Amino acid sequence: MAGSDIIGALNAGSGFDTKSIVDALVAAERAPKQSQIDRGIEQSEAKISAYGVVTSALQSLQSAFAGLKDASDYQYFAVNNQFTDEFVITASVDSDPGNHTVFVDTLASAQSTGSSYFSGADQELNGGSPITITIESPVGSGSNTTIEISSATPQGIVDTINAAGLDVSANLFDLGTGENPFQIVLTGQTGAENDFAVSSDAADVTFSGTNLIDAENAVVVVDGITFQRPSNQITDILDGTTLSLQNQSASTRSFSVERNVAPVEESIRNLVAVFNDVQTVFNTLKTPADNSEEELAGSLSGDSTFRSIRDQVRDMVTGVSSTPSGDINYFSDLGVSITRSGTLEIDESALATALSTNFSDVVSALSADTEDQSEFGAASRGLAGDASKTITDLIASSGPIRTVTDNAEDKSAQFAIELEDLDSRMEAIRARYVAQFAAMESLVDQMNSTRE
Repeated sequence: MAGSDIIGALNAGSGFDTKSIVDALVAAERAPKQSQIDRGIEQSEAKISAYGVVTSALQSLQSAFAGLKDASDYQYFAVNNQFTDEFVITASVDSDPGNHTVFVDTLASAQSTGSSYFSGADQELNGGSPITITIESPVGSGSNTTIEISSATPQGIVDTINAAGLDVSANLFDLGTGENPFQIVLTGQTGAENDFAVSSDAADVTFSGTNLIDAENAVVVVDGITFQRPSNQITDILDGTTLSLQNQSASTRSFSVERNVAPVEESIRNLVAVFNDVQTVFNTLKTPADNSEEELAGSLSGDSTFRSIRDQVRDMVTGVSSTPSGDINYFSDLGVSITRSGTLEIDESALATALSTNFSDVVSALSADTEDQSEFGAASRGLAGDASKTITDLIASSGPIRTVTDNAEDKSAQFAIELEDLDSRMEAIRARYVAQFAAMESLVDQMNSTRE
């Protein structure tokens, strides 16, 4: 501020606009170095931003490969069953395709046993004294559970049994007829081995020896073989397939478990679409801006690290599988090939043939028949697994992208220091010019005085 005041007073003797002259001289000295620093900061920030775009593109590509790198990504099945009113089939990733026959002979059932009848939920029983109820399960096993009922009412019995954590549950029903419409019903688990016997030490609390429903196993005939199971949800007859029994069958029924390749095909199409999007992004970063509206267009032109990344991404879809299988060694064997422009295209006929006739080879070549394989260390992971591993290495904290961006950040920080130094140097230059012009004005004033 003091320098500005001096400059404002300088032109009293000479008549020159010395402030403008000093500003122009300082600006002329500052301009070349300022331009160099600004250009360096702009280039460093553009490189950091551009590699942020590259990282995002690689992550989206890795997500696309993730849909193909595990063996379970290929295990989809469709069930053809016209008799869902008798049984429902659910196929999982462990299922085997095939045709089967089913006959549901008997559904699994749980034993239900009713008590004597009561006038109300809060009727006092056993003279108000505690009641002991004993449940033996299975019947004849001698395995008894004794339950002490302190609240001697029908509702107290139900609540205490349910709180005991047994495989037998209790309900109190209001039948709505007669002087004693309330009845306790005990229900066990499905299956013949889950039957039970119940007794009470209270004369006014008894349980019928005749069950409302008997405990029985499900009896089902699958592919001509008869099976008994304690549940209507059967998972251990056909691998990977759950058989949910609904009703008894009128006759032997047929169903089929068929491989569903549609989700796999969709994952391949998604990979192609994402790869092509990534190529569009890379081409923008590679090509110098020429009336482009893209701020980062050409920002990585000539960048050797970026060129190496582009080559590695191309190799992901053109290289041979680390686990080739049968007729499937390359993506091109699936009908997925690269064009002259660097994008992928699909040969529909070849893709359909590969998925229908060489499906197991497709799985092996792309996933190496592995599941959740680590991306650390050397291993054969298949086309999709290897690609995912490569991307992990590229974007890792010790990878080439991090190295380049760290260097750019260091340069940007150095340029900031140089800018501070430039500011200090320009202040010193301005002070020198102010002193020189002050001396000149003093001399002019002396000459004017002498002349007068």
